[in-house]
Parts: sequence; structure tokens; C-alpha cells
Amino acid sequence: CNKWGDPEDKSHPFQFSQGKAHDIDSSKPYVFAQKFEVVNANLVITTTMTQGPKEVVMTMGPSDQLNAMWKDGSLERGMAFVTGYWYAADMNWLDGEECGSGAEHCDNNPTYISNWRITTNGLPAPAPAPYPNPSPTPAPAPYPVPTPNGGSKCYYGSCDGNYMTSVWCDKSESNCKHCGGGVWC
Repeated sequence: CNKWGDPEDKSHPFQFSQGKAHDIDSSKPYVFAQKFEVVNANLVITTTMTQGPKEVVMTMGPSDQLNAMWKDGSLERGMAFVTGYWYAADMNWLDGEECGSGAEHCDNNPTYISNWRITTNGLPAPAPAPYPNPSPTPAPAPYPVPTPNGGSKCYYGSCDGNYMTSVWCDKSESNCKHCGGGVWC
């Protein structure tokens, strides 16, 4: 998108969020793919998220802004693709539907990216690698963290999971429950 966020196409919580009730359970591995193609002289971007038999497909374009990025913005001349994981106190424009309004609090949750590939549209995409069978692994040694609220803290997923470093999540059990997988321990 350009610096004003145009165009944008966002998933909605029913499509992509933590838990089995959503089309794609973001707490489990899934395949994310984007296809950039020219259709009738217009740039069209198709995003597909797949998890087992479930699939979410979002299409962006055609639009004047996408065409400007393709023709004038250097997609044809080698524009770089960038993936980032960032935080800002005013992220509500991006995640307000999931996280609500007010100061940002859906932050600093773990993100794992694996099996990263860039392919061309002209070749068949390789099949995703099979998911490895999980094997029991010892829990990592906890790192020292402050213990607000008399020792109670907000963890991701379970009490032996990753400690959520968000100050907002750690303020109370009520806040923790709104922190995408938060468990108060």
C-alpha cells in the first residue's frame, strides 16, 4: 500500500484469529500465499490463507493505486518486497476490529515464520512441507520478569507458556483475557 494505506484489504476476526471458531486458527500453523498478476492490464493481488481444508481468499484490485505501484512504482523495475512485524501505540487503523479502540494492547505476541519461499507465477508452486510430528520438548527456562500485581502475570496460551511482555495485558486478569490467548496465572 502507499503511505496512506491505500489500497488495503484486511482479514476479519471470523476469518483469522486465535481459536477453532475462526476459519484460520492463528495459533496453529497455516500457509500464507500472495499472488501478484496482471489481469486485463491491471495489477491484482490475491492473498490466500490455508489451514487443512479451510481457506480464506482475499483479492485486492484492480485499482488506480495498485496500477500506479505496478507501472510507476517500480514493481516492473525491481521493487523489493518487505515483511515486517512491528508495533506502534496507534495501530487501531490496522487491528482495531480485533483489538478495539484506545491505546494499543494487542502487541508483542510470539510470531513464527518458517518455510519462506518466493516463486514465480509461471511455475507451479511447490507443495507445502508436511508438518512435523510434535515431539515433547523441555520448556525453556523462564527469564526473569517483573511480577506485578502480587505475582500474577499474563501468559500466552497457558501458565507454562510464554510470558506476555505487554504492560497493558499484565495490569489485570480482565485485560489479560483480551490479549489474544492470554491466561492469567
